[in-house]
Amino acid sequence: MTLKKLVVAGFAVAALMMPSFGAYAQDAAQPAAPAEGAAPAAGDQAAAPAAPTNADPTKNWLKVCDPIDGGKKACIMRQVVVTNGQFLGSFLLRDDPGQESRLLAVAAVPLGVLLPFGLTWQIDGGKPIRVPFMLCDPQSCATQLVINEAYVNSLKKGGTLKLTAKNRQNKDLVISISLAGFTSVYDGEAAMTFDEFNKQAATPSALEKQLQDRAEELRQQMGTEGAAPAEAAPQ
Repeated sequence: MTLKKLVVAGFAVAALMMPSFGAYAQDAAQPAAPAEGAAPAAGDQAAAPAAPTNADPTKNWLKVCDPIDGGKKACIMRQVVVTNGQFLGSFLLRDDPGQESRLLAVAAVPLGVLLPFGLTWQIDGGKPIRVPFMLCDPQSCATQLVINEAYVNSLKKGGTLKLTAKNRQNKDLVISISLAGFTSVYDGEAAMTFDEFNKQAATPSALEKQLQDRAEELRQQMGTEGAAPAEAAPQ
């Protein structure tokens, strides 16, 4: 599938919103309650993340582009926030000149939120925008918003995009998307093709590999501890 077909497919961009590649990790701090009408998230946690620590802010963002008709490119930029291998939130911007609505933004948070309250987007101290949830899958609930050049310029000038949902106790659940590096990546030429992204996504990231190795180590330890000598077994 080309990126052109992917961006036309709307919420098929969900594949780019999960932390299978290039995840931007921050620390979690706040638990979330089970979602209204959705299954609880694993661990039921989301966060108000700590300040980003990336030395290179351009590493916050993944950019994937494919050529379209007329010598133009359709691109997707995204950032995924994870902690300890757990998805906390993501933001994705599609810029496709071949579409009637060229600019489309998608923001997602984990399961464990009250759906009727929607998700509030706010750039720094700017005016908050409340966006209804459109879709939940087994890992997240997503909102989408057709935006304009003025909103893109606000992202370029901003420091943080704050995503705020509500838990069952009607308390704010905040995920922070760092806008550091957004301008240089958005305006720059450097980008992966969708085929390259597909290959990278098929290869476990260093974080995923570490988690897999740890799980295998624990499995082996449990297997060893469970294999007690016959004479030591309970009577």
